[in-house]
Amino acid sequence: MPPTYASLPGPPPRRRLRTLLGAAAGVLLLGLIPAVRHEAEAMVGEGGPDGPRLTVATWNMCGETVWGCGKYGGGDQKIKVMRSMAQDHGARAILVQEACRGDLDRARAGLGAAWQLAFQPYEQADEAGATTPVDCGGGRGDAGIGILAAAPLTDIAPVSAPQPEKGLRRGILCATAGSGPRLCVAHLSLPPADRSDRAAELRDDQLSALLKAAGTGGSVFGGDFNSSPPGPNNKDAWIWPAGYFDTVQECAQQSPDQRTGFAPTHENGFKLDYLFTALPRHGCSRLDTGFSDHQAELITVAAAL
Repeated sequence: MPPTYASLPGPPPRRRLRTLLGAAAGVLLLGLIPAVRHEAEAMVGEGGPDGPRLTVATWNMCGETVWGCGKYGGGDQKIKVMRSMAQDHGARAILVQEACRGDLDRARAGLGAAWQLAFQPYEQADEAGATTPVDCGGGRGDAGIGILAAAPLTDIAPVSAPQPEKGLRRGILCATAGSGPRLCVAHLSLPPADRSDRAAELRDDQLSALLKAAGTGGSVFGGDFNSSPPGPNNKDAWIWPAGYFDTVQECAQQSPDQRTGFAPTHENGFKLDYLFTALPRHGCSRLDTGFSDHQAELITVAAAL
């Protein structure tokens, strides 16, 4: 769901009500044997002067029927989009949010034996602290975040970051793809209903945890941040830690000092979806899939799986 943008200025709080979601989060991996080369490899090419090139995508799939996403199509349509990202747009890794586990399993199987999946379900926490997974509805399994890659996924780890004590816990998940970059997918919390209550804000620390986990070397990370870029007209600009857009650059960033002027990725007219890296960048594109309220974003970097 889209955030609004009307918070009050002031320093971050010293005390916050939150829960750390970390190693106890449910992470599932399908171990598969690499065997198949896809046409997308040829599209990515053998590389340029700085070596091989790798395309990574991020997409909030809006897959949950229980959250009203049925108007954006069903599992079959979303699976076709992921297949097209790989076969037509050259993506060798896809970071997904609001994904249904059943859809991802089917997409992975259709992409071929080289592809592997890491998945972390969302959790709904009640007032007593008990948690339950979010069912996508329609027999499509749990909802959550995931990493699909055309290479073995190792060192799979959920990232400890502040999460709501009550309500939806989204999360951050990292994995290393083959001999290539560290990949991290994140779905950040929505802003608090009262935007003046900075004690309820979680995104700043979630962004810090994501950057620390991904590192500033050979990694590509992103997802749905439920946040606009830190321009002067964004009263929530303070949530962005130092390093973003500087030590690591965003897919669509045109200059080192750019903080505004990014094209929207959500139907509400805001940029909410991001891909960051410190690797050399060789292309950035947005894909309006027609089957989500979010556009997909794809980055090409100097790396290989």
